[in-house]
Amino acid sequence: MDYILIYQELLSNIKNSKLSFELKEALNNIYNDYRLLDTINKYKITHDEKLRNKIYENKNFMRYKHLENETNMLILKLNKVFKELEGVTYESD
Repeated sequence: MDYILIYQELLSNIKNSKLSFELKEALNNIYNDYRLLDTINKYKITHDEKLRNKIYENKNFMRYKHLENETNMLILKLNKVFKELEGVTYESD
């Protein structure tokens, strides 16, 4: 079995997935939201909780965080599958 080919196919599927596209789009929306970026920069300096709340209430930030959570869930599920495969033995071809 050609594991490198399977790995490359898996990476390609992930890179070309709807989730990957939406995550990139959400990140671009954040980069183009100058008010949000300004608020984030101010928060980095002041650590003001009001600014933090304002950031988390921003629709672009909320969308990105939602997609980030979905990505993390995908990673956890993949890790579970890989862990289950660790115990599987394969007969040589």
